[in-house]
Amino acid sequence: MKLQLKDVPGSLLRALEPVSIHGGNIIGVLHSRGEEELVSVQMSFEIKDQAALDLIKGDLKKQNIRVSEILLEGKRYYSKKTLSFILIGHVIDTDMRDTVDRLNEIGLVSDMDVVMPSPEKKSSVMMNVDVDDKRVKRLNRLINEICKEKNFLLIRSLEG
Repeated sequence: MKLQLKDVPGSLLRALEPVSIHGGNIIGVLHSRGEEELVSVQMSFEIKDQAALDLIKGDLKKQNIRVSEILLEGKRYYSKKTLSFILIGHVIDTDMRDTVDRLNEIGLVSDMDVVMPSPEKKSSVMMNVDVDDKRVKRLNRLINEICKEKNFLLIRSLEG
């Protein structure tokens, strides 16, 4: 399992706990701290069944820990991308919660930065959205639909 953790004290321990709680046996952990805000972690463990894996994934998601990939017996079981978007327009005034909720139906808005110079001027929002590889096209269609509906200018990352 590959994870992306925020570089703060205790985050690695919090990522390991769900494996232990759900009966997993940790075989190895490799983590690499760099200059980046996120720490890449590879964790190998044994579990008894699919239900335990689902519980572990659910607990990690509740803690906002990004799972970028899961390999099961050497084969890719799950792979996730993080796409970045910048929305420019009256983003706050057009119900930001609605925008985030709609994106969360397909992926997970994992980070968001807002710049709002004044209420009458346009604001800009940069967001990172974690999404399963199989849902990238669907997420792109949705973000285009939202931008058209709410009259936002969309700037997308190159990998999107």
